[in-house]
Amino acid sequence: MADGIRVLDLEAACRVFDAMPVRPRPATLHPRYVAADARRDPALTPLFLCVEAGGDRWLHALHTTVVPGTGWCDASSPYGYGGPIATTDAADFVRFAWQAYTQWMREAGVLVEYVRFHPLLANERWYGGRVQDNRAVVCVDLHTGDLEAGYSVRTRQAVRKAAAAGVVYEELPFSGDAPAFGPFHRAAMQAMDADPFYLFDDAYFEAMGRMPGATLAVCREAGADAWLAAALLLDGAGVREYHLAASSDGGRRLGAASLLLHRAALQAREGGCTQLYLGGGTDASEDNPLLFFKSGFSRQRLAYRTGSAVFDADGYARLEQRFALERAAHPHWPIFHRKV
Repeated sequence: MADGIRVLDLEAACRVFDAMPVRPRPATLHPRYVAADARRDPALTPLFLCVEAGGDRWLHALHTTVVPGTGWCDASSPYGYGGPIATTDAADFVRFAWQAYTQWMREAGVLVEYVRFHPLLANERWYGGRVQDNRAVVCVDLHTGDLEAGYSVRTRQAVRKAAAAGVVYEELPFSGDAPAFGPFHRAAMQAMDADPFYLFDDAYFEAMGRMPGATLAVCREAGADAWLAAALLLDGAGVREYHLAASSDGGRRLGAASLLLHRAALQAREGGCTQLYLGGGTDASEDNPLLFFKSGFSRQRLAYRTGSAVFDADGYARLEQRFALERAAHPHWPIFHRKV
């Protein structure tokens, strides 16, 4: 196998990640998140690869999947974001790391990978494959003294409407309410006719509950038990991420989701975070409804980019032939034979 590269187990990968001087370090890049997210699908296997040279490190945490009916594998980021992180931007080291990585992947029978880089880190700078712009995403700068001053008029009105209606906010460790969040989230996704890909099962949420920094944020009417809105928030070093969320019909009428995000931002700031990362829309269109909702909380936009690499061109060409219909249906997808 390639020199300079090691396969790490989960605990070793966590130690390397936690020692990285990179800040912020989003929770969705943490090896524990990568391992937990693999519970979405039994076909996903977490892989942690580390390159070391001259006192510097390059860490890439991802999933591999066996391509059905073949001896090949593909690789992809977990749901949300991924990509490598490194202790230096030095071009020589990044080039060395990439060469060691691509050699290892080729020898391991991995044909292709697809990566979603985290916009807060712009960690495509540590990647040697193809990089493409995808869409704009939203982030809230928590250094701002008066957060509401940066909100749109409609968002301020929604926050005040919910507060006037007596909607209350609470944060809890996600582990205790993971079994309740799953059905609540799935019901909301089904009401929106979301792709079944987004109907995460209970095992996924139980795994998320074991992650450090996994927080449940909920809004209720005063004195009531039923949730109007709920969100799974992931807290990492310097950043809180708005990971998954849902609202009831009553919650939408009262603007509960807006109050939830406002209070989550305030709590994140009190906890020492400098950014609340909201993400983007469900597609790249500028008029996407989810992007419209998130954009009411901040004018700050970041560039979300994706990356891909083919490690074995001959094998990839044979894969295209084997899955010709899928390739024709998705000509621009690096991994075309499954939904990533």
